[in-house]
Amino acid sequence: MDRGDISWKKYLSYFKYWFLAIFLLAVLAAVLFAASGKGKTAVRTNSECDTPERVFDYADVLTEEEEEALREKIAGAQARTACDIVLVTLNESLADYARARAADVGALEPYQYTMVCADDFYEEHGFGYDRPNGDGVLLLDNWYREADGGVYSWLSTCGRAEERFSSAMIDALLQEALADVERDPFGAYARYVELFVREMTRTGAAPDIPVFVPAAAALLGTALFVGSGLKGHKGSRTVNLTTYVKGGRPELKRQKDIFLRKTVTKRHLETQDGSGGRGGGGGGGHHISPRGVSHGGGGHRR
Repeated sequence: MDRGDISWKKYLSYFKYWFLAIFLLAVLAAVLFAASGKGKTAVRTNSECDTPERVFDYADVLTEEEEEALREKIAGAQARTACDIVLVTLNESLADYARARAADVGALEPYQYTMVCADDFYEEHGFGYDRPNGDGVLLLDNWYREADGGVYSWLSTCGRAEERFSSAMIDALLQEALADVERDPFGAYARYVELFVREMTRTGAAPDIPVFVPAAAALLGTALFVGSGLKGHKGSRTVNLTTYVKGGRPELKRQKDIFLRKTVTKRHLETQDGSGGRGGGGGGGHHISPRGVSHGGGGHRR
């Protein structure tokens, strides 16, 4: 056998653990990339929606450039979540609108005006990524101060979005997204889209785990694996404790550990129940519209 072949085989034998480690890390990277949802798009199956528009800025609080930027953001978000994502802004009293709908929905309080208007808007246009009145969400933000002094918004959920969002999740989204809406409308509405995507793309009920956590765990496991493999390549020990000791018997200095003090620290561990938490079953604000469509949702006052 050629000496070159022998040396090459020895080379492969020695570094095989490193090659295996690189392979495992590559597989991990591929899995994390797939789990992150990057590059993943859904196919829209609702052909009955009567408009491709998703940004209805009737209050005129956005510039044309901001509207276009939101449209682009929403287009990407819809492909990731397989949900229609709609924004409607108004700057008018909805009292007359609510009175006109009283025969169908009964008498309404001012905080409920936006709910009925949002549900109607969703249904009239046939929004839904999979079918009319299907998977999707609509934020209606009315800038008008109603007679009771409130400025109201409503997040209407439908289909998978209704199943996903609990009342607590809706409240949290509206509080965070609209916290600074009057100073920065574009930033607030962009945040609405981002928060919706974050919740809809969670892989389970547990909170998101940063990518570096499983990556670090895998890296540590790989290092331990490689280390245990390389350990077998070490040469046998040729010396021991008495090799260089006169007479072959080591002399050990006497040592004693002295106990100085004892400190006990008590820490209360917080527990968290599943009521109203993230991933808590969804269906927050469930109600049936006069057209028989199931919606979820929640409101916000400023």
